[in-house]
Amino acid sequence: MTALTRTLHPGSEPITLDEAKAHLRMSVSDDDALISNLITAVRMVCEKFTARALITQEWRLWLDQFPGDTLPWWDGMRESAARLTIKRFIALPRAPLQSISAVTVYNDDDSSVVFSPALYFVDSAAEPGRLALRNNASWPVAARMSNGIAIDFTAGYGDAGDVPQALKQGMLAHLAQLYEHRGEGLRLNGDSLSVKALPDMVQALYLPFRIQHLHY
Repeated sequence: MTALTRTLHPGSEPITLDEAKAHLRMSVSDDDALISNLITAVRMVCEKFTARALITQEWRLWLDQFPGDTLPWWDGMRESAARLTIKRFIALPRAPLQSISAVTVYNDDDSSVVFSPALYFVDSAAEPGRLALRNNASWPVAARMSNGIAIDFTAGYGDAGDVPQALKQGMLAHLAQLYEHRGEGLRLNGDSLSVKALPDMVQALYLPFRIQHLHY
């Protein structure tokens, strides 16, 4: 993976302002704006920690090149060529995968060609979901050396009612912790969220949903 960008943000949040205020046992509206911001913050942390999309949203995965196909290979010693199997699938880094809308291949002059959907299969049952080549199909060659392939896909459980309750409960617990200690920043480890940045209860609720490994 070279880059992952969200092209369409979710249209709502997994938990409502009323649900958050009920969890905080708050009836006044003085901090409504703060609580709304915290709802968005904890949802983004949950998605980053678990590598999931909660409410339906759209993403674009940029790759420099495809992983390849099964190719002839010679080790320099044998007279006959052996077979080197190269991966025929690409994992999409936000689960659950709903669909792939386009696979675009770029030429060196930045012109583009859409890779035919008839040549690949969308595996939305796997976690993470995968783009897989059909039998007898092969990956096209991306002539542009950097970000030569763009994969546009839709991910998410659906609307708020489809999000697993354990994730929503984790977000509420995290929100309560942030509200109580508002003003304190999240501890980050590089570009990824450190496990230590989350309360133990929140980790326990999130970990069963965490996508551990992505392969390209």
